[in-house]
Amino acid sequence: MRDPGTAGPDGAFHRILSVVADRRGIDFRDYRPETLRSRLEARMRAVGCVDLAAYHARLTAERDEVDRLLESLVVPVTEFFRDGWVFRELAERVLPTLPAASGILRAWVVGTATGEEAYTVAMLLAEAAARHRGRGFEVLASDLDQRSLEVARRGLYSDAAVQAVPPDLRKLYLRSEGPDGWRVVDPIRGRVHFAQHDLMGARLAPREAIVAAFDLVFCRNVLLYFDASLRTKAVERLAAVLEPGGALVIGMTEALPEGSTGRFTTYPGVRPGAGVFRRASR
Repeated sequence: MRDPGTAGPDGAFHRILSVVADRRGIDFRDYRPETLRSRLEARMRAVGCVDLAAYHARLTAERDEVDRLLESLVVPVTEFFRDGWVFRELAERVLPTLPAASGILRAWVVGTATGEEAYTVAMLLAEAAARHRGRGFEVLASDLDQRSLEVARRGLYSDAAVQAVPPDLRKLYLRSEGPDGWRVVDPIRGRVHFAQHDLMGARLAPREAIVAAFDLVFCRNVLLYFDASLRTKAVERLAAVLEPGGALVIGMTEALPEGSTGRFTTYPGVRPGAGVFRRASR
């Protein structure tokens, strides 16, 4: 088997990524190559190709294979209330202090996958809105993978998937549909808008964003896909759409690039390690 790590700039590895860019408009060529190569190898083995050249031939011959490869590259992983203590910190320490000068608290969830995190954020914002009469909210959630977004828009999840939702919130925001599982209630689904978007693409924010200005941005476990230079660029883009005093939430195992730390400070009062930062004044 040919080692994909030896693929040069004109090799099969880059030709495969070019096919994805040409057919789906998503350019992975600047993403962390070691992550992409391991996932590409797994897909290559799954379809029985002996090397990347053979897989490239298959990819160009079978148009549906591009979607299967894209699913393998992005690997959607998400849960309701994942790392529950982080969401408790958000509910108690962050949401009550966000300015939301317009009266509507606007959140963007990057890398939403099948939507569990976006709906978790919406539940917390609904609770915060109930405590602060007159404050509305809306959530924009984006991902590269259109199939994951279709699942998210349906808002239907299994019994196992909703186990981490606190019972009081489950009673308010989820509706049992018997053997089919649990459906996010319409008042919450109506506040969450899903869009296909590449954080490193041409548009700073999804075109569905009426105004590219947010009070809260979730970008958890997305930066790990990028090399150092791309992480810096990604955080700079997120800083550009965050209102001063707004909150950026990244994964607990992630860190802000050194070149971007001047734009953010650790969010006051939040426990260390939560990955929550405040946007500094412009």
